[in-house]
Amino acid sequence: MQPQKDQDSNSASRQLLENQLNDLLQNLFELSVIVYDFQSAGNNRVWKKINNIIEHYKEIEQLKDGLEEYIPEEVINYVEQGRNPDIFTQKFVERTATENQFTNGKIKAVDEFKQLLTKEFSQSFPDLYDNTDIFKSTT
Repeated sequence: MQPQKDQDSNSASRQLLENQLNDLLQNLFELSVIVYDFQSAGNNRVWKKINNIIEHYKEIEQLKDGLEEYIPEEVINYVEQGRNPDIFTQKFVERTATENQFTNGKIKAVDEFKQLLTKEFSQSFPDLYDNTDIFKSTT
């Protein structure tokens, strides 16, 4: 568990990054409006907006070092494809549950085979396997 100071620092960095991203989105939106309704007199405004956007990218680049979260590449790909990352999480949980059931089935099958093998050895070789603790101790 992280100390409270690290959590507060991480939370503050995350909030700063979120604010920068919101400002960046606002600037990109404003740039799109300026470009859509472009007039030759507005050329200076376009360059100011572009420089402002570049500054936001620089600040975002600097803020990334204050974050410790890891986002799997698959989730990023989902978002880039316009898909909901919650769907990825749901599918991941379902796949994990399925694999867990499969693994539990294998464990149960091996355990049943061990019991059957112990029983057969005891019946087939009673002199050699009077004590079947050998099989019990391997589990």
